[in-house]
Amino acid sequence: MKSYSDAQFEHFILLIRKDDDMDREWLLNNSCRELVEFFDAIDGMENAFRWLLENNYRQLAATVDAINGNAKAKVFLLQSGNRELAAFVEATTGSQNAVSWLLKFNHKGWVLAAKEFYDKQHKKEKRGFLGLFDFGNPYA
Repeated sequence: MKSYSDAQFEHFILLIRKDDDMDREWLLNNSCRELVEFFDAIDGMENAFRWLLENNYRQLAATVDAINGNAKAKVFLLQSGNRELAAFVEATTGSQNAVSWLLKFNHKGWVLAAKEFYDKQHKKEKRGFLGLFDFGNPYA
């Protein structure tokens, strides 16, 4: 698994948070296209998932599958030595054990990225639930 610098993780986290073209461009220009494709694949873009597979980022593709509930993908991550990505998957669901493990083994960037995905998912759920009670509030 490729290691990422703090700056690379920072732009990846900002991409997750804002889906900003500037951060996307920065990652593309700094040899991190796989993080952009990873983000897009998690968001459901099939061509991004295919790009990960075709460009030998199988561990990131497996992470996308594991986030989507594929238990075999999580087993693949563990067996292929990508424990940090398996823990990342669990951390995206709010698992304190996974977060603790990632921090213990100095994978702070993956913790911060997991938190962004966790927050993003919970915002969607909240909007979906509160959307049932939308009476025309312009701030909803």
